[in-house]
Amino acid sequence: MTDLMRFLLFVFTLVLGPSALASEKSPLTLGVFPYVTPAQLAAFHAPLKDYLARGLDRPVTLVTAPDFMSFVDRTRDGQYDIVFTAPHLGRLAETRDGYKRVAQTSHTVQGFFLARKDSDIRKIEDLRGKTVMIAQKVSIVYQMAEHTLRENGLVPGESVTIIDTRTHNNAMHAPLRGEADASVTGKLLWYVLDDKQKEPLQIIGTTEEAPGFLVMAHPRLATQDVDKIKNLLLAFHLKPGSASYFTTNGYEKFQAVDDRTMKGLDPYTRIFLKPTSP
Repeated sequence: MTDLMRFLLFVFTLVLGPSALASEKSPLTLGVFPYVTPAQLAAFHAPLKDYLARGLDRPVTLVTAPDFMSFVDRTRDGQYDIVFTAPHLGRLAETRDGYKRVAQTSHTVQGFFLARKDSDIRKIEDLRGKTVMIAQKVSIVYQMAEHTLRENGLVPGESVTIIDTRTHNNAMHAPLRGEADASVTGKLLWYVLDDKQKEPLQIIGTTEEAPGFLVMAHPRLATQDVDKIKNLLLAFHLKPGSASYFTTNGYEKFQAVDDRTMKGLDPYTRIFLKPTSP
């Protein structure tokens, strides 16, 4: 299958959902959190998909969702066999939806506050009266950014205006497009950005850190299958040719998930568990 055919299959799956791909081979559905565009996700995670398919001797279909909440809903509804997801969404999938722990990336998630170098914004306190673009309120980066603003004496919606957008990648470039005075993006996206695109921007502050992405398995998967996937992931960084995947994404490697890590994510899942108003 050519790269073009793989991408077309990815987009087809994004629109119709995994049920449209039912076949005799029963592909394993790998749902990836939509932190960048579908085209970028396809490019970033094709090596992981291919590695799992070879190791499991089973087709693996890479899919995503149009936005964060759609991904949360599709995870809850069992549309994915495995999810590669934001840390707090992995914890939510475990506590609310019964997903099983598989592995996590060994990097950490952190929000970077960015502004143009030619602006008068040099630190977070300078955002008073300014606009800041951040990706979706349910993201962990958004939640950490709000906390950081408050720690610096800024009240979202009062002393600083937050503009919501779809992806972290979109937020990152907002100051250059004139859509906001500053922005917040994940440090991974900043690190993998080329120097030419970084040059007009500066980091004016950072949020606290959180654990890396989580890989979780739907409870319908047999324990032996989950264990096999876990072992494949933990060994991935040792395989010849895998270095480019980890370098491109900044993940370092996959590692085991522990109780302390998961429990520490509980404060970030509460936004999904608040009772709805009558």
